[in-house]
Amino acid sequence: MVRLLLLLSLSLGFINVYAASFVVDDIEVKGIKKIAVGTVLNYLPLKTSEVFDDKKSSEVIKELYKTGFFNKITLLREGNTLVIEVEERPAIAKVTFKGNKEVTDDSMKDALKQIGMTKGKIYNPKLLEKLKLELQQLYYSLGKYAVGLEATATQLDADRVEVDITISEGAPAKIRSINLIGNDAFTDKELLDVFDLEATDSGVFASDKYSSVKLSGDLENLKSFYLDRGYIRFNVDSKQVTITPDKSQINIAINITEGELFTVNKINLTGELIVAESELMARMLIREGEVFSRKKITTSTKLMTSRLGIEGYAFAEVNAIPKINIEDKTVELTLVVNPGQKMRVRKVLFAGNTRTMDSVLRREMRQMEGALFSSSKVDRSKIRLQRLKYISTVNTRYAKVTGESDQMDIYVTVEERFSGSFTIGAGYSQDQGALFNLGLTNDNIFGTGNRLGITFNNNKAQEQYEFSYENPYYTADGISRGFTLSYTKTDAEEASISTYLLDKVRGAVNYSIPLSEYNKIRFSLGIERNDIKISSFSSDEVEAFIIDNSNGSINSANVLDGDIYDSFFVSMSFSKDSRNRLIFPDSGAVNSIGVEIFTGDLDYYKTFYRHQSLFPVADTVTFSFKGSIGYGQPYNETTDLPFFEKYTAGGVRTVRGYDYNSLGPLDSSFSSFGGNFQFITNSEILFQIDALGGADSFRLGLYLDAGNVFAEPTDFEATELRASVGISAKWFTAVGPIELSYANPINNEPGDDTKNFQFSLGAPF
Repeated sequence: MVRLLLLLSLSLGFINVYAASFVVDDIEVKGIKKIAVGTVLNYLPLKTSEVFDDKKSSEVIKELYKTGFFNKITLLREGNTLVIEVEERPAIAKVTFKGNKEVTDDSMKDALKQIGMTKGKIYNPKLLEKLKLELQQLYYSLGKYAVGLEATATQLDADRVEVDITISEGAPAKIRSINLIGNDAFTDKELLDVFDLEATDSGVFASDKYSSVKLSGDLENLKSFYLDRGYIRFNVDSKQVTITPDKSQINIAINITEGELFTVNKINLTGELIVAESELMARMLIREGEVFSRKKITTSTKLMTSRLGIEGYAFAEVNAIPKINIEDKTVELTLVVNPGQKMRVRKVLFAGNTRTMDSVLRREMRQMEGALFSSSKVDRSKIRLQRLKYISTVNTRYAKVTGESDQMDIYVTVEERFSGSFTIGAGYSQDQGALFNLGLTNDNIFGTGNRLGITFNNNKAQEQYEFSYENPYYTADGISRGFTLSYTKTDAEEASISTYLLDKVRGAVNYSIPLSEYNKIRFSLGIERNDIKISSFSSDEVEAFIIDNSNGSINSANVLDGDIYDSFFVSMSFSKDSRNRLIFPDSGAVNSIGVEIFTGDLDYYKTFYRHQSLFPVADTVTFSFKGSIGYGQPYNETTDLPFFEKYTAGGVRTVRGYDYNSLGPLDSSFSSFGGNFQFITNSEILFQIDALGGADSFRLGLYLDAGNVFAEPTDFEATELRASVGISAKWFTAVGPIELSYANPINNEPGDDTKNFQFSLGAPF
């Protein structure tokens, strides 16, 4: 048997041994353990029936070594069979990395994956240097120019190696300066305000850690700033990023060309105008003669597209084509309307609802399957879904049905939030002292959307036991029905009001009837028992009420025993709610008005009006205004609104900066007694800070509170309203809501009980 031996060595290169050429009938690969034969054959620049010679042998060896799979390759001839004997490189058994804090483990794994250095892959020593370069560039992009990287490979056995990566991240480089060159129309300060990056001397909380990704984003923000103000020929000519020799500070220089200011001289609307031109042009936010603004034009086309969507054109397009006249600095805008095909919805498909039944989500949809698509109905469906307490975010995606030009599917992806569970917990409220709660509360019991609550709450002033249940879809058209049963023990003195003890038992059945998408009526029927106990420390007003309203069964001799009042009550309220969500809404308004009437041993009524408006100021900033008015009066032979039903104010829930229940009329013991009329307002600017929580879990606020309680509406005087300004922080967590506020009372009077810092843990907002 004639054998031809060609040997390639990593240290010596390859040796060509002369042999006669031959036609390859077969190719055989020997020595492989981890790599498939087919993989090796795919890399060969040679196939059977081809001629093998010295030139081909060099090509074969070169190509196989380029794969990085082998330490040694030997070519042999057995007859007309080419035999390839290989010695494989070891596989990577494990890759470990330590010292990475700024870069997450997932980002590290992605970097390793990109260069093929992951568990199970063939180990190639050359990749270690490549890996170091990849990671170095990753850290440089984060401003960590002092990063130290060490990568080593340890041979475990003949077939396996372990790769260890040790990282010393070092301190990030700080931005010493950001210089803009070429700006005349706007000052450096105006332009740098659109940057996320800041120089170190910008302030204590300056965002001065350099990041190439953030810089790229800032340059896009800069471009948008100019394009939105008419400078359509603006350009970033160059940017220079230089680092000091000690790699601790960075200087950024940005050269720009502003160009000239352009105005819009003409607006044309063309294409297929299936909606009246006047309706579409009414959504145009820019007019002829005004300064060109890309933002206004983009928003206008979106509004037009949305209007087309109401008519069933789900994939409509409105494209703005600018025609620039350099000489007179004007732009002629042509808006081309392409509505596309009118669409019907074949299916609505839900994803992300691991706990909630599809039917619970589907009943909130206003876009029906089989119906004509309507963007307004889809938008309303999204709002209804995200108004569910157990849904935090909702996203929709449209897809055309293959083979059907007029049909589409809507994919609705939801993210569920914590909706309650069996809880045992404790907290502390500055107003109510230590808090303890135990129970089962769930707004989405068994994924049905029904609410069940069995709770026990305790604080220094109150002990409460409650059972509640509500089915929001008691009927298919959205009438809800619920039940509540509660027992509450109150020590009024601990709540900073008049001295008495109150045991209250209450049971009610509640209904809610939707009148429209935004309006509903609620009413309740129930019974209530109030068992009052007083002492010698109780005020004259408390004693007088019990004597005057006891039907002659109690006099001054036995008044200290208190009295028991049984009542039947009915309540009704009307509300209009257009808020986009229930927890931390950022747009819309809610107005509600109602009355609660009691009859029995005591006859009285209480009315209320509440309002809240929310306006998005920016993407992460919301302005909120709240106002509430409460008023109560007796009727028939009852002499006054019961003292245990009077309104109080002060504290985190009403007027911050004033002690809990401290505002309003005092009794003969100089304790808060409450009044028959309450007036409260709250204005607040709320900031979403992603670093402290998502859009649905955290808000930081700057507020102005004002309000007070008066004995009667006729006693109301604006000068008697107490006000405060301050800062608040609110978290909605899985273990309960947390609220903190620091207030500065701005018109407190001598004798007012003020409290600057107030907080509540484990108590509802």
